[in-house]
Amino acid sequence: MDKLMNRSWVMKIIALLLAFMLYLSVNLDDGASSSNKILNRSSSANTGVETLTDVPVQVSYNEKNRIVRGVPDTVIMTLEGPKNILAQTKLQKDYQAYIDLDNLSLGQHRVKVQYRNISDNLNVVVKPDIVNVTIEERDSKQFSVEASYDKNKVKNGYEAGEATVSPRAVTVTGASSQLDQVAYVKAIIDLDNASKTVTKQATVVALDKNLNKLNVTVQPETVNVTIPVKNISKKVPIDVIQEGTPGDGVNITKLEPKTDAVKIIGPSDSLEKIDKIDNIPVDVTGITKSKDIKVNVPVPDGIDSVSPKQITVHVEVDKQGDEKDAEETDASAAETRSFKNLPVSLTGQSSKYTYELLSPASVDADVKGPKSDLDKLTKSGISLSANVGNLSAGEHTVPIIINSPDSVTSTLSTKQAKVRVTAKKQSGTNDEQTDKETSGSTSDKETKPDTGTGSGTKPDTGTGSGTNPGTGNSGDSADKPSEETDTPEDNTDTPTDSTETGDDSSNQSDENSTPVDGQTDNTSGN
Repeated sequence: MDKLMNRSWVMKIIALLLAFMLYLSVNLDDGASSSNKILNRSSSANTGVETLTDVPVQVSYNEKNRIVRGVPDTVIMTLEGPKNILAQTKLQKDYQAYIDLDNLSLGQHRVKVQYRNISDNLNVVVKPDIVNVTIEERDSKQFSVEASYDKNKVKNGYEAGEATVSPRAVTVTGASSQLDQVAYVKAIIDLDNASKTVTKQATVVALDKNLNKLNVTVQPETVNVTIPVKNISKKVPIDVIQEGTPGDGVNITKLEPKTDAVKIIGPSDSLEKIDKIDNIPVDVTGITKSKDIKVNVPVPDGIDSVSPKQITVHVEVDKQGDEKDAEETDASAAETRSFKNLPVSLTGQSSKYTYELLSPASVDADVKGPKSDLDKLTKSGISLSANVGNLSAGEHTVPIIINSPDSVTSTLSTKQAKVRVTAKKQSGTNDEQTDKETSGSTSDKETKPDTGTGSGTKPDTGTGSGTNPGTGNSGDSADKPSEETDTPEDNTDTPTDSTETGDDSSNQSDENSTPVDGQTDNTSGN
């Protein structure tokens, strides 16, 4: 055998056989690979992949006595396999993802998410496929419900009181560890700019100490909450003080607010501490004559607002020395002139009514002032008006307002006009009712400028007749019998207007008294 192997031709034959075997081996592997490739191409043409998202996870456990935490609500399932089976599975939608915890004990567990109703011909991948769950005993406890609301959300000028909750207690059910974390059980209410008592149903939530909502159930889920809301304002008197220095030779004799009290709005504890707003400064720097000054009302500490925010203060002055003598000299040099038959116009008329001036048809006026000013004054420079704004249907007595230059004072023969107001035909009566409610305040405002229209230093009864020492013209008495007759009627009607407004009693008193000429006529004229 050794001799045979030593021969060269034998070795060549063996080498040839080995080469041939190697060749066959390589070709057979390539053929098999090509065959597998052909099969795979054929297989991939009939298979597909479907991804199912948000597949609900069903959990099997003793729900009566146990609580399970850590189970995801949904999972993602990816299916791969024949397209016809994929289509059928997706169309039927009876596939499920589930976790079986029935045989597990209390505590923490790693469990597999399983699936069912899916063909064995499909490959299924679930994400997540393993979850950590905690199984605990179910427990229930009762907790008191506290109403939660922001007291600052009420309307300005109002305050929210203590809330009433019904039922007062609720039952909270969950895992023992969750119940141990309950720090607050609240019913949340939004007051939403409330100005009256609020009664609402509110959902109850259980919160931990960090105000995080806990995964527990509450029974009942809602409660009734009532929150009283009340006004927190009151009226307090005011007082003013002088600030600044008046003009040379001028003394301030009176500071008189035309508003007695103001309304303050704020928290109850702050309101209780304030009984008066005093020392409101009135700046009289450089003042030389009596006048009205508007003053801002300060807001006390702890108070939200004051109403009105601004008041009017009448400042009375007394001049001394040469200035006073000069004024008396000018007053003695003044002259008086009469203007006859001045017409009276009606102002402030509403389209809802028609208006008729019953009396007087015209009014006479005695005008007193410097001769130079009177020489320039004509009848057209004096106008008389009666404001009928906001009057309701019926007959009314309204003051006559004179408009004349500031340098003169005027005395009217008749101070009031009688007006008939008739409602036009229209649907509804709300507007008329509103006019009745507001007519009193308008009458009050219009009557005030008419108090006292005398001139000089002579008394005036407001009739302008020869028997009136205020006018000093006896020759007019025969011309005005009708106006003397109207005056009692006006005085009779005045109490009726006073009843509507509650303030006109001062005007009636002024007409029956004997005012000093020149003290208030400038107010009426202006």
